[in-house]
Amino acid sequence: MRKIHFGKFVVSLALISASFIADLFFAWGFMAYLIVSFYLAKMTGSTRLVMRLAIVISVLIIAGYFMAVTNLQQDTLEVTNRLLLLVVAWLSAFINLRFSGSNSDRKLGELFKLTATERDQAVRKLGQITSDIETFREERKSIENELLKGKRLHDAMVHNFPDGVICVLNRELKFVLAEGKGLKELGLHGAELRGEQAVIGSGEELKLAFAGESVSFETTINHQPYTVKAVPIPDANNEVKEILIVIRNITDRKRMENNLVKALEKEKELSLLKSQFVTMASHKFRTPLSTILSSVFLLENNIEADDQERKSYFEKIKRSVHNLTELLNDFLSLGKLEEGKVKVAYSETNVKAFFEEFLEAIGLIKKGKQEILFTYGGVANTIMTDQVLLKSILMSLLSNAIEYSAYDAEIRLDVELSKDNLKIQVSDQGIGIPKDEQHQIFKGFYRGQNTNNVEGTGLGLNMANKYIRLLKGTIDFTSQVNKGTTFIAKIPVVTLDILEKQI
Repeated sequence: MRKIHFGKFVVSLALISASFIADLFFAWGFMAYLIVSFYLAKMTGSTRLVMRLAIVISVLIIAGYFMAVTNLQQDTLEVTNRLLLLVVAWLSAFINLRFSGSNSDRKLGELFKLTATERDQAVRKLGQITSDIETFREERKSIENELLKGKRLHDAMVHNFPDGVICVLNRELKFVLAEGKGLKELGLHGAELRGEQAVIGSGEELKLAFAGESVSFETTINHQPYTVKAVPIPDANNEVKEILIVIRNITDRKRMENNLVKALEKEKELSLLKSQFVTMASHKFRTPLSTILSSVFLLENNIEADDQERKSYFEKIKRSVHNLTELLNDFLSLGKLEEGKVKVAYSETNVKAFFEEFLEAIGLIKKGKQEILFTYGGVANTIMTDQVLLKSILMSLLSNAIEYSAYDAEIRLDVELSKDNLKIQVSDQGIGIPKDEQHQIFKGFYRGQNTNNVEGTGLGLNMANKYIRLLKGTIDFTSQVNKGTTFIAKIPVVTLDILEKQI
């Protein structure tokens, strides 16, 4: 009996050794252990013999795993196969000890069939897991690509933010992020600002954003206006540890607002001037027309009037006609000046002769015994100038001197021509200009508070000033109430050679 058991033990060891060798040299050699396990299940023998063989098979299966390969990082399928072989070996030993005969063969077949089914199920599950892992990897790669694309888009938007800066601050009001084209204007770089203390406004406004409020205010950075908008950035716990701030340069907007305000002010001023014009024109036209009508009526009906009386009527008519003509000319000239239609037309002019001829014409509008004293001095008296503009300047200055002076007053016109300038000085001994009104004297339609009893439009000095500027000159004055006024105009000398060089 012992010989039989020994023989079975030798045969079993031979089969086990052959399986071990096959496991070492063939990729699927470890499957030979299934034959050994089948033999173990069918073999008859003592419990001790079966247990010894099962232990030997288990050791060789494990040893074969480590000896047949050099890479210990084995895949899941290899490990699963070895574990299944161990299970089969010990199931075979259990069957040998538990069953015998034909019943044992039948039950052994069922067990092997069950074991193969479980192995197939495990293989299928492993394949499904592998497929799920691959799907997860693809989905993760797709999500990573989308996140990378979103980050690049975010970085591009933030870096190229126009006219300002986008930044994130923490509770210590230090920069976490700062980007935007506005950084370049400020001479800064986003990377340099990270961790630095932010100085935006007073800082109190930004603290409101950490309380969950949206904050907007204006501030000045490097002498330029900016708008600041701050909003909270709540985290997963709805706590605000950081805030998002958008800082925009509004220099252009402020400039447009200022231009709009100036335009509105100018519009109001023009509207006021139009209103003043209508009021003044209705009055100024009515007064000389009434004087003309009354003088004509007296001439027609006062047959007994002597020559002196008739002469005074004619003087009133002439003065009224002159006033009407001057008024119309002022209105027409003002319109052309406002529209920019007045152009300088230079012509050769004998200065002394021009002034003498002008004084003859203006002598007709003098009052009573008024006298205009004219002096001329300087170099050769031929220059290039616009005679129409020069005549308008003289008419404004001298007519004002005549109107605001007494009937027997003396008025001076002093002209000096130098190499560089034509100096025109008009002095009177009239009512003068109040000191607190002198800064407004060149405004259109403006008349002093002490001129209510004197006819005038309030346009003469305004237009004279504009004409002098067209000739690139300047005008200044000194005045004392009830002592008189002196106007001094200086106009650069233009010669034919200078005009040819400009052309």
